[in-house]
Amino acid sequence: MFAFKNFYLLTIILFSNYFLSTIWIEPKDEFKIKKLELYTSKKNINVRTTSYPLNLNSLKNSTILGNSFLSDKIELNLIIDKYFKKTKKFNSSFSLKTFSDDSMIKNLGDNWTSKNSIILKNSYTNKNFSLNLNLHFIEDSYDEKNIIYNGSYISFTKWNLIFGIGFIDRWWGPTHNNNLILSNYAKPPVGLFINSLKGFEFSNRFLAPLGKVDFSIFVNRLEKNRHIPNPFLVGTRVTLNPLNNLYLGFSRTVMIGGEGRSESFNSFYKAFFEVTGNDENPRVDGEYIGQNLSNQLGGYDIKYDIKVNENIASIYFQRIGEDSDTSSTSLISSYISTLGTEFKFFRNDLLNSIILEFSKTSTEDHFAYEKYNITYVHGTYRSGYKYKKLPIGAFIDADSRYTQLSFLREIDDNSHFKLDLFYAEPNVDQSGTNVWGSSGEPFYGLKTKYKTQISEKFSMELILTMSDKKLQFLDKNLDKNILGIITEYNF
Repeated sequence: MFAFKNFYLLTIILFSNYFLSTIWIEPKDEFKIKKLELYTSKKNINVRTTSYPLNLNSLKNSTILGNSFLSDKIELNLIIDKYFKKTKKFNSSFSLKTFSDDSMIKNLGDNWTSKNSIILKNSYTNKNFSLNLNLHFIEDSYDEKNIIYNGSYISFTKWNLIFGIGFIDRWWGPTHNNNLILSNYAKPPVGLFINSLKGFEFSNRFLAPLGKVDFSIFVNRLEKNRHIPNPFLVGTRVTLNPLNNLYLGFSRTVMIGGEGRSESFNSFYKAFFEVTGNDENPRVDGEYIGQNLSNQLGGYDIKYDIKVNENIASIYFQRIGEDSDTSSTSLISSYISTLGTEFKFFRNDLLNSIILEFSKTSTEDHFAYEKYNITYVHGTYRSGYKYKKLPIGAFIDADSRYTQLSFLREIDDNSHFKLDLFYAEPNVDQSGTNVWGSSGEPFYGLKTKYKTQISEKFSMELILTMSDKKLQFLDKNLDKNILGIITEYNF
């Protein structure tokens, strides 16, 4: 761990004299991104918004198509600056978040991390770097720490790349309620990351059809209190925009190393590229005869926007596989998937959105395995695909089905309201491990959120979650009705 921290410091020293700053747009800004998507559709501009965190430079360098004009791009940049208010060098805020019980039904735009917390945020940006320091003083049923640093980072840019260190919430894919490979449900571990800045375009006739290409790479270190302490979690994602309104994403995560496990570059190379026959991960006729080097997930997602007058109807699909095999039918051993649709429209210049999404984390569509007790589990990394006991992927966890219908309405320029109706079937086989218990009993309910900007600097949000029964979550039963209040003051 000490060597890992030294690598952070070395990165800062090597690049601090040359980098240009960047500012991240986090998953909690989903509402503003929806408004931006509707605006850009009118101007025939493609914005790539299927990977959080986004960065302002990527949005400001969105692809202009057809009969769009330079003036449209200038106007887009002004709107981005207005929405995200990143014009000041110094930004500070104070927020208080308190809930009557742990609120564990969370989606993309939900940014609370604990039952109760006081958060101090400070950021500084100039032409050389961007620094964000968040101090969360928390009361949490599932974390022994009293202070965490979610959202803190240092980032620099060079060569159309972003280099950084920090605690970054990520959401990889077009889904809104359940992300199967990487979500913001668990608190983010510390790690290094490299992202594309403006995206890459190619003049080569074979690569040019890919459109603008973005990528993201991170290396995080997970916690010590698990079956194999302190493994690495490595993630890679590439997104493409080959056609107007078509967005493709390819994601992969690899859990590797940890106490008592090889952390050499050679081991990572063999695990990532599935090189067979090595001493640590031997195979005979395609079958493992030793320990797996790593626990891996990988897959793709696709989103297509259909313009209906000045409105957007989106269809999206995410499919993720876990680990690899050598069968003739598949490169991955088991599939989980999410299918969703969203309709966004303005009424009286106010945003409205309707989302229907269905997720399935059991694996009945692969002939070589049983349906259940495969997803997010691993024979070597027995703590599973979790960080501090919470899912890194889908919040509904393994062997489950989840459906959610969401309505969002902007009431006026300073307030909006969201209603979620959900139906869950967690751990349907009533075996294995799942954060929602082993009973397999379905539950349903609703969640409402009302946010209002009381003044230019002060905002308040009310959250109410109601379910048909007390829900079992890890080692406790949650209240049927949970009320939360979030206040924030920006200096």
